[in-house]
Amino acid sequence: MPEFSSGGVSIAYEVAGEGKPMLLVHGFAATADDNWIRTGWVQALTRARRQAVTFDLRGHGKSGKLYDPADYTTEKMAGDALALMDHLGIERASLMGYSMGAGIAMHLAAHHGDRFGIVILGGVGAKMLEPGSAVGGVADALEAASADGISDPLARGFRLYAEGLGQDLKALAACARAPRAEDRGASLALIRNEVMVIAGARDDLAGDPGPLAARMADARAEIIPGTDHMFALANPMFKGAVMDFLAGIS
Repeated sequence: MPEFSSGGVSIAYEVAGEGKPMLLVHGFAATADDNWIRTGWVQALTRARRQAVTFDLRGHGKSGKLYDPADYTTEKMAGDALALMDHLGIERASLMGYSMGAGIAMHLAAHHGDRFGIVILGGVGAKMLEPGSAVGGVADALEAASADGISDPLARGFRLYAEGLGQDLKALAACARAPRAEDRGASLALIRNEVMVIAGARDDLAGDPGPLAARMADARAEIIPGTDHMFALANPMFKGAVMDFLAGIS
């Protein structure tokens, strides 16, 4: 993957295809390859004559590793996305984020909406509006000596997933502990882009996407039956709903 410097942090990225650009922001503990290439998203977008722009978030994959939670605020992670667009000379793009990446995409749409067209917020829902809804225990699980003694199934799942991808667990723990001071309800009210909020019906980490969509001026919610948080991106119905939305099909 090529790299560029975003305020001194090395960010690894890839660009595939030609056409209207779409920026893809992966989830916590994931990588661009695991979320967007392995699941067929880049292939689907390039077949639809779109340019797929993917990158590893700071602390993830092949991008620079930092160990201070203050380096992983939403503002700084969103700033890397904008810096990548500037680096590539992209003035405006469609935008899709999944899970934590959807939170970053939401911030981008709220505060830099003129840089983006259609926005897809995947793997998020009503639980994003709950106070203190950050995943508890994940940082501790990432810092544990091994996964054997982790009793919380969600935290253990993140630990095993990160280990399977060969991630830097200390960097991910710092990211998990990052301060998230943004008022998400207020940010949603600022979004004027056309938005889809989409999650699996069995996604207990996200909750119902409807209440989140209701907070925005021009948003619709989609629930994909039979899928959960970890497997939604690979689900053909999930992908089909997003591709139809991008193509303007109701």
